[in-house]
Amino acid sequence: MTDDSLLNESPAFFDYHFTEREVRVLARFLRKNQEQIPDELLDFSAKIERVMYNSMSIDEAEAFYS
Repeated sequence: MTDDSLLNESPAFFDYHFTEREVRVLARFLRKNQEQIPDELLDFSAKIERVMYNSMSIDEAEAFYS
Protein backbone atom coordinates (compact mmCIF):
# COMPACT_ATOMS: atom_id res chain seq x y z
CA MET A 1 0.00 0.00 0.00
CA THR A 2 1.42 3.36 -0.97
CA ASP A 3 0.90 6.71 0.72
CA ASP A 4 -1.23 7.83 -2.25
CA SER A 5 -3.57 4.88 -1.83
CA LEU A 6 -4.12 5.81 1.83
CA LEU A 7 -5.61 9.14 0.78
CA ASN A 8 -8.26 7.41 -1.33
CA GLU A 9 -9.33 4.84 1.25
CA SER A 10 -12.71 4.78 2.87
CA PRO A 11 -12.69 5.37 6.61
CA ALA A 12 -12.23 2.23 8.66
CA PHE A 13 -14.19 1.91 11.88
CA PHE A 14 -13.74 -0.42 14.78
CA ASP A 15 -14.93 -0.43 18.35
CA TYR A 16 -12.24 -0.64 21.01
CA HIS A 17 -12.38 0.56 24.58
CA PHE A 18 -8.94 1.46 25.91
CA THR A 19 -8.15 0.78 29.54
CA GLU A 20 -6.77 3.69 31.55
CA ARG A 21 -3.37 1.98 31.56
CA GLU A 22 -3.41 1.58 27.77
CA VAL A 23 -4.20 5.27 27.32
CA ARG A 24 -1.37 6.25 29.67
CA VAL A 25 1.15 4.00 27.91
CA LEU A 26 -0.01 5.19 24.50
CA ALA A 27 0.15 8.86 25.54
CA ARG A 28 3.70 8.45 26.83
CA PHE A 29 4.75 6.57 23.72
CA LEU A 30 3.27 9.17 21.38
CA ARG A 31 4.82 12.05 23.32
CA LYS A 32 8.23 10.34 23.35
CA ASN A 33 8.02 9.67 19.60
CA GLN A 34 6.16 12.80 18.52
CA GLU A 35 8.78 13.68 15.90
CA GLN A 36 8.10 10.38 14.13
CA ILE A 37 4.29 10.45 14.15
CA PRO A 38 2.96 10.41 10.58
CA ASP A 39 0.66 13.28 9.65
CA GLU A 40 -2.21 10.80 9.33
CA LEU A 41 -1.96 10.03 13.07
CA LEU A 42 -1.63 13.59 14.40
CA ASP A 43 -5.37 13.93 15.13
CA PHE A 44 -5.36 10.59 16.94
CA SER A 45 -2.32 11.63 18.96
CA ALA A 46 -3.95 14.94 19.89
CA LYS A 47 -7.12 13.16 21.03
CA ILE A 48 -5.12 10.81 23.26
CA GLU A 49 -3.32 13.79 24.78
CA ARG A 50 -6.63 15.61 25.40
CA VAL A 51 -8.00 12.54 27.18
CA MET A 52 -4.95 12.55 29.43
CA TYR A 53 -5.10 16.27 30.17
CA ASN A 54 -8.84 16.14 30.88
CA SER A 55 -8.38 13.36 33.41
CA MET A 56 -5.55 15.03 35.38
CA SER A 57 -4.81 18.14 37.33
CA ILE A 58 -2.11 20.44 35.93
CA ASP A 59 0.37 19.12 38.51
CA GLU A 60 -0.44 15.51 37.59
CA ALA A 61 -0.04 16.24 33.86
CA GLU A 62 3.31 17.95 34.40
CA ALA A 63 4.54 15.02 36.49
CA PHE A 64 3.18 12.49 33.97
CA TYR A 65 5.00 14.04 31.00
CA SER A 66 8.27 14.77 32.86
